[in-house]
Amino acid sequence: MTDDHAVAPAPQRRTGRLPGLVALGAAFVLSAVGVGTAVGYYGLRDNRAAQPVAKAAAHAGPAYGAHSDGDHFGSLSDLLLPLPGGYDYGPDDADLGDNTVLTHDQYVKKFNSDFAVLRTSERDKLRTDLDLDHVLGYALRTYTDGNALVVEVSLVQENQQTAKSMATLGKFLADSTGAFRAGPSIPGHPEAHCYLLPASPNDPLDQMDCDDYVGDMLVHVDAYGPAPLDQQSVASLLELQLSRLAIPAAQI
Repeated sequence: MTDDHAVAPAPQRRTGRLPGLVALGAAFVLSAVGVGTAVGYYGLRDNRAAQPVAKAAAHAGPAYGAHSDGDHFGSLSDLLLPLPGGYDYGPDDADLGDNTVLTHDQYVKKFNSDFAVLRTSERDKLRTDLDLDHVLGYALRTYTDGNALVVEVSLVQENQQTAKSMATLGKFLADSTGAFRAGPSIPGHPEAHCYLLPASPNDPLDQMDCDDYVGDMLVHVDAYGPAPLDQQSVASLLELQLSRLAIPAAQI
């Protein structure tokens, strides 16, 4: 966890809760090691040297975004929604931290560690089912509004068909069990699906998961806070995240 920001207190998450059904493949949750980014700069000797640099920068393309074919470019850290007004970084998610990027190799290494209890053949089959060879990276960021609402947004960049299949699978599993409560719809994103986890009437904590995909990006939200959960605030954050990933001149 970073040391330069305050973390709002959050309620204790329910033990034994169902994990996100789709974030990393139908109830399989992978954790990560946070990595930082380094920023460098070049000093300019005089105005004449600065002019061509400024001109080149003016014509440079965006550092992140989506191609019209649905594949995204740029760092996953940039593709994640920045902290909106009124939000701060939330509490750490286990060993994920509150602002984490995982490379392909780190993702696979963590997968092998988390599922070391499986036989090699079983682990290999699961790896194939999740199409781990085509995962480019994973990222997670947590947000809190200062009122004990915690929202975790994760991205998995992978094969477009796999991203779509995983998001569709999450909707199917949530709908077919009959145990989940329907969550809010996301304006402009009909494929997004939100569902609240089962809870007893006297449970002080409520939780909602949301799944969607944008091109090669699988998007998962895990939100929790005092009951009744502020569903619309969660839906608004997801809408902002999906808009940040929007594909120009193409609909998937």
